[in-house]
Amino acid sequence: LFGVLIRGLCHVGMVPEEQLNETFEYADSTLASADKACDQQVAGMFNSVYELCRNKIDTLLHFSLDNFQWVARSARDTPNTYCESLIEYLRTIFKCLRSLDEGSKTGLHFSCCGHISERMVMLIAGKPREDGGDASPIGDDTNGLVPISKIDAFGLKNLSIDVAEFESFADGTGIPQLRECFNELRCITDALLDHDLPTLLLQENENSRRRKYPFLNLEKVCNVLEKYQGTGLGGKLMGSSTREGSFLMLDRKEVGNLIKLARNQI
Repeated sequence: LFGVLIRGLCHVGMVPEEQLNETFEYADSTLASADKACDQQVAGMFNSVYELCRNKIDTLLHFSLDNFQWVARSARDTPNTYCESLIEYLRTIFKCLRSLDEGSKTGLHFSCCGHISERMVMLIAGKPREDGGDASPIGDDTNGLVPISKIDAFGLKNLSIDVAEFESFADGTGIPQLRECFNELRCITDALLDHDLPTLLLQENENSRRRKYPFLNLEKVCNVLEKYQGTGLGGKLMGSSTREGSFLMLDRKEVGNLIKLARNQI
């Protein structure tokens, strides 16, 4: 349409013929600049949406996990409330933004699920503050979330149920490979509940450990073990008789030995 208009103006003498090419070049340049500016605004909009969603996730985690007891002392049959709240929020936001194009919608799913997994790994496997404070250091990006200081085998078992629920939700979205966002969190929980963990942490079994738990970070394993609240014989018997099946339960001495094994390979 622009070309037809300019040629018409040129035909009636309103645009000199010798300026015709220059006019088209100016128009192309202006259109390219406008397209670039539009793309930048769209990208900025999506970044704002992603950031708002991540901030809301942090708020939900902070509220839901306030005074949460990670030393559970008993195993649950269902996911924890914070897990259900996060999944309900994700369902709502994905439904509200379902009109996005496929690429943006997929990006939003991965951004939110990846953020949840990242935050949970930080909470479980991050080093707690040395001063025991309940606020994150100034300048960090955790929105007030801080690593927990204590957890026991039942807390890990309940967390594994939450991870399974997150993965089930991810599968239900229809987004391929979305469940992989939770791979690291899955490896941490599964490894620390695995009866073979003491054997897998031996240096000669490094290849076997990597094959079984490819996303397992030994430093994070050590961080969790340092928070691990060992159990006695009664607790071990309770763990072996749960409906979820037996899982690894460690006493204080066993925890210390595993920390030494892992530290020697970092």
